Amino acid sequence: MRSTPPAIAALLGAALVAATVWAQGRFPLPKLPPPDRYGTILMDRASTGAGVEPVVFAHWRHRARYSCRVCHFELEFALKTGATGITEEDNRHGMYCGACHDGTTAFAVTANDNCPRCHTGKIRSGKKAFRRFARNLPTAPYGNHIDWVAAEKILKPRYALYTREKPIQFDKKLVLQAEWFGIPPAVFPHGVHERFLDCGNCHPDIFNIKKKTTKHFEMRYILQGRFCGVCHLTVAFPLDDCQRCHPAMHRRRGAQDHG
Repeated sequence: MRSTPPAIAALLGAALVAATVWAQGRFPLPKLPPPDRYGTILMDRASTGAGVEPVVFAHWRHRARYSCRVCHFELEFALKTGATGITEEDNRHGMYCGACHDGTTAFAVTANDNCPRCHTGKIRSGKKAFRRFARNLPTAPYGNHIDWVAAEKILKPRYALYTREKPIQFDKKLVLQAEWFGIPPAVFPHGVHERFLDCGNCHPDIFNIKKKTTKHFEMRYILQGRFCGVCHLTVAFPLDDCQRCHPAMHRRRGAQDHG
């Protein structure tokens, strides 16, 4: 097989870098919060209307103990903030937060003096607690600055709450060609995601189960919170880490400086 002349190879490489830089600057990425607050959400579907402070939920505290599927599949929390109709009565009857906050697994929602532990009203800094938690975990350049895929092997979060179910063994990798010239393809590894999620979290509501039939699967829609953006805008590693999905893409400059 005839090799590519060095000059042409250099030009192709330069074109790839230029296209990568252009693509990374083409779409405005949301500003990232500090690592200790990345993935921390304020839940206020009904709290303020009921005269109580909104609930603050820190994903990093919970994902250390449970897979994402426990809350977002078994306990039926929606993947969008404020989309789940949680009530105090539901929690007191063992639903939603009450499934674990029963006084045995975690502090009880039925004890009134525990209310301020969740109903804090606003997201506050938890740098000291977060640093203690993260200091011995594998690092990443974005989000919580924790490589959760590698950390999962250390933390060993519980995959299922009510059953002994284990992740299915389906490690097919999808190569998704980009529509722009010079942008390397994205690679989607099923095996990694199955360690955290159930197939039903993505299929069929977010992604069509049939090959190449998901419409409008484009970066602009992902940045609107659709498709990969359902998780990779707020909780899973953020979209700033282009190289995690596009392995052949050069990492953005200043990666270590992002929160």
